[in-house]
Amino acid sequence: MQSSERGSEHRAAAPRRPEPTRWLEREREEFRRYRREREVVERRSVMRGLIVLAVLVLVGSIARAGLDRVFVHGWWRP
Repeated sequence: MQSSERGSEHRAAAPRRPEPTRWLEREREEFRRYRREREVVERRSVMRGLIVLAVLVLVGSIARAGLDRVFVHGWWRP
């Protein structure tokens, strides 16, 4: 192909996105709301899991050390 042919070549304009419809905007908003709700649920479940893990580590440490070494006799009295 020669350079003179290339210059006269007709090209279509770049494709553009169509304007969003009301239905599409509503669906996007519902999806955003759903994602926010799921993020809250996910955050709660992560925190719950971390707390359970911390309690298990604490119980395991106490069990390994023995109750008599962790809570010595009279520890609650001054």
